Amino acid sequence: MASQTQDPHLPLPDYFSKFANIYVHQTGHSTLNILADVITDNVQTSAHPIGPDSVVHDTAAGPGIGAAALVARLPKDQLPKEILVSDDAAIMLSAAQESLVASPLPHVEYKELDSQDLSSVPDDYFTHSINNFSIFTFLRPADAIHETYRTLRPGGLAIVTCWRRFAPVDIIHAAQKKIRPDLPLMPIPSPEFYEEGVLQRVVEEGGFAKDNIKRVDKVLTVTDDENIAGLTMLMSGPLMVKAREGYTKEEEDRWAETVKQALKEEVEQFGGVRFEAYIVLATK
Repeated sequence: MASQTQDPHLPLPDYFSKFANIYVHQTGHSTLNILADVITDNVQTSAHPIGPDSVVHDTAAGPGIGAAALVARLPKDQLPKEILVSDDAAIMLSAAQESLVASPLPHVEYKELDSQDLSSVPDDYFTHSINNFSIFTFLRPADAIHETYRTLRPGGLAIVTCWRRFAPVDIIHAAQKKIRPDLPLMPIPSPEFYEEGVLQRVVEEGGFAKDNIKRVDKVLTVTDDENIAGLTMLMSGPLMVKAREGYTKEEEDRWAETVKQALKEEVEQFGGVRFEAYIVLATK
């Protein structure tokens, strides 16, 4: 993703390239499973379900999680006739294309686009837009929502997901406190989005009428060994290098084991690794 459009607290693009193809594993399938539940429980039961006549935008798509969630939860005859998978990082689009090439989606396009400026996309084009756990990565989140609003047809539905609690951050902060409590905790992009009401406010600022905005909350507790191993890899690896800034070699060497200890405490407290999310469904 281009640095001028993205929060500076996010990892550097070269880390993204290493991360793209193992994204789902290292996030413990959390972004995929939460969105899949939203599609089943909230989108398909709404006045604007996705179906064979739908035209969907998976914006700031990363490796195509939005499209993958549709394939996971919709019968083949209910998949949208057209989907645009867009991201401003070519490596993410390549990963998306690799993962979706054999999918039953009828027609998928891949475009390198900045969600905050979709000027190449016409007005009133999509029936649905999915912005899955990306809103807090933008320098101008209201602009991204405005572009979602502009490119949706009247009556179109935007699905915007955002963290309320992203467990790896809490676990990493706990590990940092164990090793170097004197150092500042690893910063997170746009921490205000973790606060109640901020996501709805930004969606409203982006053009959606308050009465057409619905919020639901989701909780996902990851308990299986494979996904916990993926999350451990994320927290121990290069993507979280900022957490170890200012460490000595000896302190660095303690990191992996300390993360495991903090993870163990998380599991003891919650019965697994606990993710909490705000979901906004907004109709144009």
